[in-house]
Amino acid sequence: MNYGNLAYKLPEERPKRPPQKKRKKKQVRRTRKQMALRNKMIRRVCVIAVVAVSASFMISQFVAVNEGDRQIASLRRQLADTEAATSQMVFDMEQSVDLAEIEKQATTRLGMQRPEKYQIIYVNVKQDDMTEKTAGEVEGTGNRIMNMIKGACGYIVNFFSIK
Repeated sequence: MNYGNLAYKLPEERPKRPPQKKRKKKQVRRTRKQMALRNKMIRRVCVIAVVAVSASFMISQFVAVNEGDRQIASLRRQLADTEAATSQMVFDMEQSVDLAEIEKQATTRLGMQRPEKYQIIYVNVKQDDMTEKTAGEVEGTGNRIMNMIKGACGYIVNFFSIK
C-alpha cells in the first residue's frame, strides 16, 4: 500500500499546441480555398461545355439549312431544265405537224371535204377548269395594296433569314 502524500495534485500542464491548431486551421482554410477554386473551375468547365454544345447545335442547324438550300437550288435547276426540254419538244412537235399534209390525207384517204358557205357547223368544245378574270380584278387598288404588303413581308423574311 502506498500511503503517500494526500495533497491535491494539480493537473499537469501540457504544452499548448497553438501552432498545430493554427496549422490545422490554415490547412482547413487552404482546403476551403482549394474547394472554392475547384468549384469555380467546375463551373467554368460547365459553362464552356454548355456554350460548346450550343455552338455545335447552331452550326449543325446552319449546315442543315444550307444543305436544304442546295437541294432546293438543285431541284429548281432540274425543273428548269426539264421545262426547257418539254417546251422544246412541244415546239418540235408543233413544227412537225404540217396542216397541208393533214388536209391532203383528210380529203384523199378519208374522203372528207370542206364545208360550203351556206352550211352551219356546230362544234361543242368541252371547257373544264376555266376561269375568267376581268381587268378590274387584276388592276384593282386592293390587289396593288396586297401585292405591296406581300412584297414587304418577303423583304423582311429575306432580311432575317440565314444565308
